[in-house]
Amino acid sequence: MECDLNDPALVLRDDVLEDPRPFYDTLRREAPVWQIPGQDTYLVSDPALIREAVGRPDDFSSNLVSLLHDDGRGCPVAFQISRYRDPVHVLATADPPLHAQHRRLLQPHLSPAAVAALEPRVAGIVDEQLTQMLAARRVDAVRTFSDPVPARTICALIGLPQEDAPRVIELVTDTGALLDGVTDLLGIHRAAGSALELTVYVHDQLHATLERSVAQRTGLLGVFAEAIEAGVVTADEVRDMLVVLVSAGSETTASLIATAVETLARDPDLQARLRRDPGRIPDAIEEILRTDGPFQFHYRYTPADTTLGDTSIPARSRVLLMWAAANRPLSGPLTNPAPADAGGPAAHFAFGKGMHFCIGAPVARLEARIAVEQLLARTTTIALDPERPPIRRPSIFIRRHRSLPVTLQEA
Repeated sequence: MECDLNDPALVLRDDVLEDPRPFYDTLRREAPVWQIPGQDTYLVSDPALIREAVGRPDDFSSNLVSLLHDDGRGCPVAFQISRYRDPVHVLATADPPLHAQHRRLLQPHLSPAAVAALEPRVAGIVDEQLTQMLAARRVDAVRTFSDPVPARTICALIGLPQEDAPRVIELVTDTGALLDGVTDLLGIHRAAGSALELTVYVHDQLHATLERSVAQRTGLLGVFAEAIEAGVVTADEVRDMLVVLVSAGSETTASLIATAVETLARDPDLQARLRRDPGRIPDAIEEILRTDGPFQFHYRYTPADTTLGDTSIPARSRVLLMWAAANRPLSGPLTNPAPADAGGPAAHFAFGKGMHFCIGAPVARLEARIAVEQLLARTTTIALDPERPPIRRPSIFIRRHRSLPVTLQEA
C-alpha cells in the first residue's frame, strides 16, 4: 500500500478503511506524531509517546470535544460536539478527579470475582445464540451471534430487559456513525438523533428503577440508583455513563467476537489446535486483540499549547491515540498462539492504557472466551460462506463487521 502522508484524504481512502494496518506501519516508521495536512488533528502511533500522553491528562484531556467526519469530498474535517469541561463528559471521556469518582463506583461490580459470577449467565446466552446458528448451518454470524451475545450480556449486566437487546443493537449501531469518520454532515445529524434516542431510552430505564423498591432493583441500575439517592452522583451523570456502558459494552465485544469467528473460519489448523487444547483460547483471543483489535484509537483534546516528542501541538487540537498502530511492532498472522510456558501473549493496547484502561475489559474477555469455547466445542468445521464474503463496516474508529456469512458443521 502506498501511503502519501501529504494527502489529507489518506485516512478515509477505501483501501485504508478496508485494512488500515499498512497505513499504521507507515506512521510508525515515518511519522510517530502525524498531523493531518491542513488541520489541527494529530495521530500518535508510537507506544512510548502514547504512554506519555495518557500520563499527562492536564495537557491531553479525555473530553470528547470534537470528532472527525467526511466533508463530502473524502477528506476528514472536525465537527464540534461539546465544550471542554462540559458536564456531559463522564467515565471514559472525563478527566481527573471526576473520572476516578465514576470508576470507583463501578469497579467493585466489574472486579474479577464479580465478572466470574457472570459466567453462567453469559454461557447461557452464548448457548442460545449458538443453537440458532447451528440450526441454520449457513448463517450471518454477526446477526445471530457476535451482535446479540454482547447486547444481551450488557442488558443482563446493567439490568435492562432482555427483550430490548435488538433495540440496543440498532441504537448503538446507528449512534456509532458519529465516530466512524466516514459519515457526512447529514449522517452526523441522523446519528445524533439516534444518540438522543439512546439517551432517552436509558433515562427512562433509570427513572423506572428509581421508582422501584431496593429489593426490586437489579444490575448496575440498582447500584446507580443507590448512588444517586446517597448523593454520590447525579441522575444526569448516571444517564450519560449508561450511554457509554451500553455503547462500548456492545460494540467492543461484538467486534472482537466477529473477528475471532472470521479468524477461525480462515484457519482450519488453528481451529484444530484450539479444539485439542482449549486452554490456549484465552491467549488466542489476546493475539486477536493485538493484531486486529476493535478500537483503533481514542480522542484527546489539548486545552493549551503543548508538545509531544518533537511535535508542537496547538491549543484546541484533536489528538488521536492510535492504540492499533501502537500494537504493530509485534503484529503478525495468528498461526501459533503463545503456549503457557512461553510467558503468555504479547502485551497490547487494545483496551487502552493508563487511568482510562477499559473498565469493561474483563467482561469482553469473558464473553469472547466463552463464545469461542462453545463455538469450537459444538462444531467440527467453521468456514466462510464461499458465495458471500465478509463485509466490514467502514470506520476509522472501530473494526466492525457488517456481515459475516459462515457455514458450520455441528459436532
